[in-house]
Formats: sequence, C-alpha cells, structure tokens
Amino acid sequence: MTYDTLASAVRQKASALLEVEDEETGWSKFRDEAELLNVLARILEGKDIFRSFGAPGDWGYTNSIGKALASSLRNLAPRAAEKGRDEK
Repeated sequence: MTYDTLASAVRQKASALLEVEDEETGWSKFRDEAELLNVLARILEGKDIFRSFGAPGDWGYTNSIGKALASSLRNLAPRAAEKGRDEK
C-alpha cells in the first residue's frame, strides 16, 4: 500500500522550504530539510530506504547523511557478498 496523497502533501512542504533563500548564498536555506521531506515522500510511495535516500554523493560525502549512507552501504556489501556465496 502506498500513501500517494500524503506523499504529495509532504512534497508541497518540501517545495515551500526550497523557496526560503539564504541571503549570502542565494541557495535554499533548508535544502537538506526539504530533501529529507522528499525522502519521506518516496518512502510513502513504497520505495525502499536506499532508493528513497539516493546515493551518498547526492548529499555530499562531507554531509552527515551522506557519510551515514556511505557507511551503511559499506556495511551491507560484505553481507550481500556472503549471502550470495551461501546461495550457491
């Protein structure tokens, strides 16, 4: 089951956050926060965690979320390789 109506409402909130500009940079002041709302919307639409968050580089490897994603992927890789060996 997906929650498309709820996902749409969450995306509208994300869009509103992107409109709040930082005076110094001109970029959205709440870019990460808006993207986290978009991640939530993707989860509500039924996507898995990694497809919802995207790649670590999408966030930036120095960003705490990018670092956490990279770490999670590194931890999953050995388990996936082990599982593949067990199935053969």
